[in-house]
Amino acid sequence: MSLDTTLVLLSGCGAKTPWSEETVPTKLYIDAPRNFAVEFPGNWLRTAESEQISFPAAELVGWQSPESRNGEAAGRLTVATLARPMGHDEMEKIIHEMLPEFKIEKRSEMDVNRRPAKSLLGATDQWRYHFILLGSPLASHVLVYAAAPEDFGRYQPQFKEMLSSFETLR
Repeated sequence: MSLDTTLVLLSGCGAKTPWSEETVPTKLYIDAPRNFAVEFPGNWLRTAESEQISFPAAELVGWQSPESRNGEAAGRLTVATLARPMGHDEMEKIIHEMLPEFKIEKRSEMDVNRRPAKSLLGATDQWRYHFILLGSPLASHVLVYAAAPEDFGRYQPQFKEMLSSFETLR
């Protein structure tokens, strides 16, 4: 198998869905061209682009929950692989340019699998967001969890599981 292959594999773990006590197997998504791997709930749908957020000069991969509210997915996760490496402050500036109405409620430093990251938790009038900014000399990623305010807490545990599984490949 070449390094430019994208794989989705069933993983042995499971995650409880926020709308029921059902445990859903997770799937492992490996994206060598975008330099990351992540586990996601097996019943979430993969999307090529996010309808909620976009980054200039970035390649996007997203997942959305099977549950919906008003015809839209109730929860979404997007991984943006930026076209060039950049620092956390520059990524945050781009977020504010794209979402000028985004108000940060909590900003913190963290590690994601031994990589320094910046966490931005906040909201617009319609959506709550949790941005994770991961800079690197090789590739920079922004992980975006978005949900309607009434669903944000329900999906937060699934997002945290996805975040803890996120790995860069090189």
